[in-house]
Amino acid sequence: MHLRRAALAAGGALLLLVAVPANARAASGTFTYMRFDTGTLDGLSDPPNDRCLPLDGGASHASNDTDATAFVYADGACTQLLAIVGTGGSWDETGPPPLPARSVGFGSG
Repeated sequence: MHLRRAALAAGGALLLLVAVPANARAASGTFTYMRFDTGTLDGLSDPPNDRCLPLDGGASHASNDTDATAFVYADGACTQLLAIVGTGGSWDETGPPPLPARSVGFGSG
């Protein structure tokens, strides 16, 4: 009887572990940015959480229309934090000298 109860408890825990990460994997929405190199718009749709994502061409402006907090970085390795941009918020490069964003992370950064 104890073995059966332990197996049921373990199975329930496994289902819980599988269900939670599936919902927390990606931010829902679009992170739009103005490319520093060309001045054109670019974006990331439904970006994954907790990953460092490059911003091709760098960014001089960004709008966070996702449901997660965006962490904007000056380098491509997500180590030099420039700004924390909440849901519905935006960021602008303020220079001088110009310091474009090179990467972004979502969720816990």
